[in-house]
Amino acid sequence: MNVLIIYGGKSCEHDISIITACLARGYFDGNLVSAYLDKNNRCYLVPNDWTPKKHVEGKLNKTVVFKLGEGAICVMRGRRVVKTIPIDVAVNCCHGVNGEDGCIAALCQMSGIPLVGSDLASSAVAMDKALTKRVLNSFDIPTVKGVELTKSDLPQLKERIAELRFPLIIKPCKLGSSIGVEVCKAYEGLEEALMRAFKLDAKVLVEEALSDFTELNCAAMRVGGKVKLSVIDQPLTTHDILTFADKYVENEAYDRKPAPLDEKVASAVEQLTTLVYEKLGFGGVIRVDYLLDKANGKLYVNEINTTPGSLAYGLWEAKFSRTAYGEALVEQAIADYRELQIFVYDFDSGVLSGGNGIKKK
Repeated sequence: MNVLIIYGGKSCEHDISIITACLARGYFDGNLVSAYLDKNNRCYLVPNDWTPKKHVEGKLNKTVVFKLGEGAICVMRGRRVVKTIPIDVAVNCCHGVNGEDGCIAALCQMSGIPLVGSDLASSAVAMDKALTKRVLNSFDIPTVKGVELTKSDLPQLKERIAELRFPLIIKPCKLGSSIGVEVCKAYEGLEEALMRAFKLDAKVLVEEALSDFTELNCAAMRVGGKVKLSVIDQPLTTHDILTFADKYVENEAYDRKPAPLDEKVASAVEQLTTLVYEKLGFGGVIRVDYLLDKANGKLYVNEINTTPGSLAYGLWEAKFSRTAYGEALVEQAIADYRELQIFVYDFDSGVLSGGNGIKKK
């Protein structure tokens, strides 16, 4: 089986995607093919043993072209096709825009390649935090109170946030890994924080910040067609919020552990995670991040990651070995793809066979 690992891309989370891909290679058996998207989205074939650092130092000389409709890629050297490789399944390891937002899902769908990951529609919804909030609220799934803003809202900023109470959290809508996230404890400095966020995204989500809360994570995927849930864990930090440095730089400041929850909270997390997975039509593995307000015991969905870091294996290691985990993801991706093939995609309209196909009025 040829397994294509797709990662990198034109995204602020480019480097984290490389780390995810390097770890994910250990989950999948078969003939691995590594397709690396550089920071301009140019696609290259790279050796499977490349470390994260090698992506900075290594030479990129073999480009990859997807053969639409043929379930294959072409390896190019210059303008010459060196090799055509049929692909049995692809694994999306891209984080952020130009990958996690549905672009890779669309590319694989057009190419006729089964994908470990969510489809275009659910990926696009989850990538946009404001859109996610709207969709979740339509299903009565609780989220923290907030508003979405664009630059055009700045002249009426006080009116737009009038119903919100400080402190506030500023989040670029289509970024992850806590990039661009800031906390504002008073109105002073809010506009400056928003301007920094608008350099990263055209739309920003502003939410009320909980004062005393616990963060919780739970992952979901389908195995044999049924939604399965990971353990629930609790990321720990010494900061007000979980930061990029917590996750990827200051390892001593960031830790995760199984969350010490009472049965009622654990049951609520499990029910909400299953509901989110099913209602939004996700595929592959997702991680749902929660905020538990200690003051009133209320649980909020904070974020949905359709390509979680390291494909969220850390949440599953008590239930799967690495290769068993990859096998389960691949089997479900192929089953999902086959299910889509039963639909009719051809309609003989007849409009092209008579004249020029244009109806005269």
